[in-house]
Amino acid sequence: MTVRGEGESGGVDAALPAVVGAGLATAAAQRLLAGEAAERLTLKLGPLEALRLESGDVAAVEGRAGDWRVERLDWDETPSAVLTPLVEVTVVDAPEDWRGEGGGAATVGAPFLMLLDLPPLPGEEADGRPVVAAAAEPWTTMALHGGGSVDSLTQRAVVETPATVGTLTAPLRPGVVGRWDEMGVLSVRIEGQAPQSRAAEAVLSGANLLAVGGVDGWELVQFRRAELIGGDVWRLSGLLRGQQGTEEAAARVSEAGALVVVLERSMARAEVDAVERGLPRIWRAGPAGAPPGGAGTTELGFSWANRNAAPWRPAHLKARPEGGGWRLDWLPRVRLGGDGWEGEPVEVDPRRFRVRVLDGAAVRRVWEVEGLAAVYGWAEAGMDFPDGVSSARVAVAQWGEAFGWGAEAVAPLMPPI
Repeated sequence: MTVRGEGESGGVDAALPAVVGAGLATAAAQRLLAGEAAERLTLKLGPLEALRLESGDVAAVEGRAGDWRVERLDWDETPSAVLTPLVEVTVVDAPEDWRGEGGGAATVGAPFLMLLDLPPLPGEEADGRPVVAAAAEPWTTMALHGGGSVDSLTQRAVVETPATVGTLTAPLRPGVVGRWDEMGVLSVRIEGQAPQSRAAEAVLSGANLLAVGGVDGWELVQFRRAELIGGDVWRLSGLLRGQQGTEEAAARVSEAGALVVVLERSMARAEVDAVERGLPRIWRAGPAGAPPGGAGTTELGFSWANRNAAPWRPAHLKARPEGGGWRLDWLPRVRLGGDGWEGEPVEVDPRRFRVRVLDGAAVRRVWEVEGLAAVYGWAEAGMDFPDGVSSARVAVAQWGEAFGWGAEAVAPLMPPI
């Protein structure tokens, strides 16, 4: 610090390796200024006198007023002491003003943390890394660490902005997929940025995208209308359900209290390696620059499955009676770049399909085909269903090289005519 006195006598530079309040710092400055201007005495000492003194002792000097402090002792051939007047200073009752860089002084608690393994997101289709949703009040930049154990944690992401998250205040019932759902409603309590109504064209271009938690994973939902109905509870309507291949989740109920995450293109992604797919990992989030542990850190367990690479459910599955059996037909869906209007989309997953014949929850027969059709003959059906196929269904799933078997399309087996 630099200490300046009254008048034009300049200042004194001093390095104080301590953290003190304003009152104590002022007292130190007064003592420093008084010491710089004070008279110094050098006294020659006898051997016994020198032995009785130590630096910092207070002594009286004959012929001089007040008390004097021993500033330095010299032990050469003729011992001597350097004394300075003892300066009495008062610690002032100054208001404390603690500020770090940027003016923030609030303590940040452990953040909310969630990692989302999601299908391809609009505008980020090629990025299969987990989405990081972190939030705290007040907010500070967060660092995400992950590893197989606490001792092997490494930094995987830096989260610059907080996520907008919420919870359902009422169950989200199953809804229609592939068209606007004008009957379904999302009632959600939101913390963060308020949702906004958007035109249908903007929604169809990827706006107003939410991830709604369920028992078996996330459903991606979009909405056109946002209405504040009280406090921080919003009514979202004009829905598009089961987006980006999440139709299975749209067929199930998401109960009240389920997590809702607003998905933005600016959200951080966690770095993962292909060999980590399916392996349990420990993840910790806390203020950037701090160790990954302690009271300001949130920990969760999460296994990345590379949901981005999962093939979507085949479309237009039909089981038509033919030749005493059934002919099964379906079409593949292109999860990457399949929305263009010009030309045929390029398929990204191999034409490898698994066909399962189901009797309720029981599996009666399984085989694989390389194509878009299969035959389930009457002889096989007779062995699988001796009492008839009234409850039989057929399920078809596509293989993904970086994921495995995707979601199944299911259709009933109608008795042959």
